[in-house]
Amino acid sequence: MKKILAAAVVVSNLIFSSAADAEVKVYTATAEDLTSAFESEEVGKLRALDKAIKLAATQAAADLKNFQLSDDEIAAIIAGGYELGAVNYNKAGTAWQATAEIKIDDAEVKNFLRRDDREKFTLISQAREIEKIYAANEKRVENLRKRAEEKPKLKSEERKFFRAEFEYVTNEFLSNRKIAAGNKYFYRGRNNDALIVYKEATELNEYNAAAYNLRGNLYNILALNEKMVPIADSNRRQSINDLDKAIRLNNNYAEAFSNRGFVYLSTKLSGQAVKDFNRAIQLAPNNPWNYIYRAQCLRATDKAAALADFNKAVELAPNAIYVYSERGNFFEDEKEFSKALEDYTRAIELDKREEVPALNLYNRAGVYQKMNMSGRAIDDYTRAIQLLESQSQKNPLLPWVYRKRGECYQALGDGARAQADFKKFADLQRR
Repeated sequence: MKKILAAAVVVSNLIFSSAADAEVKVYTATAEDLTSAFESEEVGKLRALDKAIKLAATQAAADLKNFQLSDDEIAAIIAGGYELGAVNYNKAGTAWQATAEIKIDDAEVKNFLRRDDREKFTLISQAREIEKIYAANEKRVENLRKRAEEKPKLKSEERKFFRAEFEYVTNEFLSNRKIAAGNKYFYRGRNNDALIVYKEATELNEYNAAAYNLRGNLYNILALNEKMVPIADSNRRQSINDLDKAIRLNNNYAEAFSNRGFVYLSTKLSGQAVKDFNRAIQLAPNNPWNYIYRAQCLRATDKAAALADFNKAVELAPNAIYVYSERGNFFEDEKEFSKALEDYTRAIELDKREEVPALNLYNRAGVYQKMNMSGRAIDDYTRAIQLLESQSQKNPLLPWVYRKRGECYQALGDGARAQADFKKFADLQRR
């Protein structure tokens, strides 16, 4: 039960309502874009709009620093959490000017911090990648415009060539805008909408590796959360197809290798997963999650190598809850219970969320139970029950916590409480 839940935590999309006292702040900026004769006015307006949004986002980022967030966290919150407000356009000659306002709800900060570590990392990666591909496209179009200006009188063949180049960078730009929109849907847990928009991104530019990578990762998330086996298998096949395409388009795409490795890991194809994680680590040696996932592949066959990877992940992400949870799980399996307790306790201490997730309490209680420390185990199981019962959605972990606490009561000779917990377990399983 524990390992299944640990995998599910990685791919969950959490949606939270705005706090009653949250403040919505509005940021306004103006920017312009000077289009060439080879570009449509509509594209010029969109480029000006995106530049204005970027300037407004810079203002928002300055305010969000007051929440003691990292630059990466701020980038992810703005990219996924902003709402576009009023937009106005003006034209001066061949230049389009856009004035745009974006709205940021303070509640987005709290919502972001309540997410799982892996989910935060994914959202940060998406935000940074969209910045990167936007910047690359902008550089390409500026170079094209400069070349076009240097040749005011073009021959027919040259004009045809320039139009083809401008058409490509324009489609790339429009494809990137679809990716940004898909990322916003993903941020909000609207996965089906995200799939639709990512598909539109590939239709606008079939060579956009980022679109295939993001859609491939999302298909795997849907597969992991799908109860119907045929649908899960179909999603997983689509995931592999998309990630294969992303890698064919860019053989140095670390995230695509990592995402495909995770698909193989989730289907117990450890050998293929290790190859992908090896490549991902070669390309992005500072990503702690690749070490965690490679360790999960290796733990059954090479415990020393697995532990080295767990330790490397802790070194790279010393404040990440998940890395301690996973290494603690490894130590527990190896019956190194004191080390497992240290890691589970560290994970619990690091979690500053209001509703400390019950899984690490459940894990630590299990270690106490194996050490015949039933009283301490009962304390952790009881706290886990309180947390799980306070949640609005049914959590599959809850019945098992009752069952394990019942075992502890039974070990202490408290038959009445043990039977009450066993009955509660049975009742919850039937629902």
